[in-house]
Amino acid sequence: MAAGAGGAPGRFAGNPPCYAWPGIDVRYTAAACLAESLGYERYHVAWNMTADLSADLSVEDDLARLEKAGVTVRAAGADRDRVAAFVQEHWNERWAWEAATGAGLHYAERDGEILGFAAWGARPAWFGPMGTAPDARGLGLGRVLLRRCLAEQRAAGQDSAQIGWVGPLRFYSRAVGARAERVFWLYRRDLA
Repeated sequence: MAAGAGGAPGRFAGNPPCYAWPGIDVRYTAAACLAESLGYERYHVAWNMTADLSADLSVEDDLARLEKAGVTVRAAGADRDRVAAFVQEHWNERWAWEAATGAGLHYAERDGEILGFAAWGARPAWFGPMGTAPDARGLGLGRVLLRRCLAEQRAAGQDSAQIGWVGPLRFYSRAVGARAERVFWLYRRDLA
C-alpha cells in the first residue's frame, strides 16, 4: 500500500521477529547502490555481534552478590508466559514472541517482580533479545542473564552465538568479549 493511501513507507529493513536481515549488509555494494538509485535514504545502522562461547561465562560470584540483594535469577519453565508478558509490557510484542518461543529464557526477580530477562534460540544459533527494567539497571543483571544464556548455547553444542541487531556494543564487548561482525544500513522512502 502506498504511503499516500495510509500505508507505511517502503523500507529495506528488518521487521522483527521474522526477517532475513535487519537491512542491507554494507558489504553488498550493488544492493546499497540500487536502493539509493531508487530514491531510498539511509536512516539507521544496525550491528550484529559474534560471541565466542569458549569465553569465561561464569556467574557464581554475581549470583551470590545478587542473592544478598534479594534478587533471584532462574531459567523460565512453567512461568515462561509470565516472563513474556513482562517483556511485552516493557518492550513490545515482537520481543515477547521471541522470549516465548526461543529455546532458552532466563529472568531475574525480586519480591515477585520481574526485573530483567534474556532469551536465545528464536533463530538458530542466535542470542537475544534481552532487557532490564529501567529501575533495575545498574545491578549487573544483564551480564548475568547474558552469560547464562550463552552457557546454555555452548552446552547445546554451539561454539559461537550471533547477537542480532545490537544496541549497546560496549556492553556486549565488555561482558563476553563479543565483536561487531556484520553491519547493516536501513533504508526507507515514501511510496506516494
